Amino acid sequence: MNRKERRAALKQKPSAARAVGGAASTNVTQVFQDALRLQHEHKLDDAIAAYKRVLELKPDHAEACNNLGVVLMAQSKRAEASAYFARSLALIPQLTDQFAAICHTMISIVPSLNEAMRRAVASWPKRLSIDELFDRSDFNTVTTDPLLLHVLRSTPVREVALERLLTSLRMSLLKEVLSGGAENDSLLAFCCALAEQCFINEYVFDVTDGETALLDQLKSSLAKKPSPLMLAVFALYEPLHESAWVQGLLDQTWPPAVTAVITQQVQEVFQERTLRSQIPRLTPISDKVSQAVRQQYEENPYPRWVDVATNIEAVSLDQHLRDLFQTAAFTPLGKTDFEMLVAGCGTGRHCTWIVQRFLGSQLLAVDLSLSSLCFAKRKTPPAFADRITYAQADILKLPAIGLTFDAIDASGVLHHMAEPFEAWRLLLKLLRPEGFMHVCLYSELGRQDVVAARTWITERGLEPSPANIRRCRQDLLETPLRSLTRFNDYFSMSECRDLLFHVQEHRTTIPAIKTFLTENKLRFLGFAFDRNGLKKYRTLFVENHWSMTDLDRWHDVETKFPDTFSGMYQLWVQKI
Repeated sequence: MNRKERRAALKQKPSAARAVGGAASTNVTQVFQDALRLQHEHKLDDAIAAYKRVLELKPDHAEACNNLGVVLMAQSKRAEASAYFARSLALIPQLTDQFAAICHTMISIVPSLNEAMRRAVASWPKRLSIDELFDRSDFNTVTTDPLLLHVLRSTPVREVALERLLTSLRMSLLKEVLSGGAENDSLLAFCCALAEQCFINEYVFDVTDGETALLDQLKSSLAKKPSPLMLAVFALYEPLHESAWVQGLLDQTWPPAVTAVITQQVQEVFQERTLRSQIPRLTPISDKVSQAVRQQYEENPYPRWVDVATNIEAVSLDQHLRDLFQTAAFTPLGKTDFEMLVAGCGTGRHCTWIVQRFLGSQLLAVDLSLSSLCFAKRKTPPAFADRITYAQADILKLPAIGLTFDAIDASGVLHHMAEPFEAWRLLLKLLRPEGFMHVCLYSELGRQDVVAARTWITERGLEPSPANIRRCRQDLLETPLRSLTRFNDYFSMSECRDLLFHVQEHRTTIPAIKTFLTENKLRFLGFAFDRNGLKKYRTLFVENHWSMTDLDRWHDVETKFPDTFSGMYQLWVQKI
């Protein structure tokens, strides 16, 4: 994760001290600039001292952490560099979405990791033992690497080779604990981090019949008095909260790494269950498609996430839209406080981003799934809790509640409705005149491999059970549909179900969107992209003297480049 990649990913929020022009802020800024200069002049020892001084003055300076890691790597101080890279990710959790760059960094820090990944892939589906994958000294280096441990605890692994390595290690750890292998603190910490990873991805790693038999043996041992490592290995395969003896875990004292697993897999799950009675129900859910969608998300709340995004620059909604759409004409909202509906809020990750990004935003966040809403409520930090009201509702029934909003976000719901455009039309009844709406829809052209995979699944009569999803993922990797790994959703159970096994999915086209906007008197502001995509398409349209609000031109671009909207159409409109 070099400096260029980080700056491209995130524009950091100014610190409070800098905002008021305090002397401490000036000192931090000056020392940081000195550190940058020293780094560029290759005066590495001096640069290290300067970056460490920055962190003494401002411990949460993410860029200083990252740059310090880069300089330490240049001096081959890999372990120390890894700790600072991990710290920078902890400070800016959303950067874990750049998983390819993170994986590259981990390999640079621990080169033996790359060779082990190669061996695991070459032998697949055979699981290699630890000794076949690593020299023992190399394995010890891997199990104690700060960056790898942080990644395992904080985000689904989104790299097939690394997933297969971890899957092989999991089986080897299961065999070792059953054979009475020696336990040590670093092995226990690694096993617990991997258990947290398995819970985060909802046990999406492939499981062999042989492992299932071995796991049955382990369960028999756990019924007696489990060692910390036995408990951690069990949690690699099944969540602790589903076990009959789970209550006894809470009454014992465990090593800190095991306590973290119990907190994640037991206490937080129990906390969500207690929240079910606190979520208001605004509407009935009687539509058959809505009921089917609700059931899917009750079983698999989507998406599961770990850390709240941070260092988000707070701006008004008007300024946000102006930053995105520099040439679009729109009437500013002109409010310092505004009310926003998040239709289909899922597990609340997007809501926490909205309240940090949009100054003065007050959210009503609704979803069909009570399980998703409880996850969202638990994960929402207290600092944002008074700005987000979570409620269960069907958006088909929302007009009956008699509320209207200055803005509506429908970024993950319309394509799962029986009639997406009709549902969109109903939401417009809740939008005040000159209000803004953010809408996401699946592209027909951009999801051809998803469509092909769904057809492949249907032809084989696969139901969305955990075992089928695991098997399906592995089988697809042996076909041209391996391209699906471009989706982050491929790498966790609930997200893979959402991607490939959803009970209801519609896709659309730009011409159909254009017709809807015309019929419903909506002003198209533009399509939203990430920073790199935004720069790319602005350049394309400027060079060809096209308007970025010309949907016909966008249709031409997508027809020529079908992967333009391979994720979704993300568009903003204003009600005229």
